[in-house]
Amino acid sequence: MLNKNFKEGEYVYIPSGVVGYIFDDAGGVEKYIKFKEPKLLMFLGQEIDSGFGGEHLCKLFYEGTVYSIHQENVYSRGEL
Repeated sequence: MLNKNFKEGEYVYIPSGVVGYIFDDAGGVEKYIKFKEPKLLMFLGQEIDSGFGGEHLCKLFYEGTVYSIHQENVYSRGEL
C-alpha cells in the first residue's frame, strides 16, 4: 500500500500514458481516458475499488469529469 496523503483541492501531477477511469453503478468501466501529455489535476479524494483487487484510487477532476486513477500514478507537485 502506498502512503500518499493528498489534500482535497490540491493539484497533483499525472504523467503521460496514465489511464483514468469512470465506473458504472455495477463497478465496471464505463469510460476511460489515456492522458497523452502530463497533467496537473485537482485531487478530490480517495477510494478503494474492489473491482480492481482492492486497489487505492484517487478521484481527480479533469475537464468537468471526475476520473479514478491508480494511486501509484499520482504524484504531489513537490515530487517533480
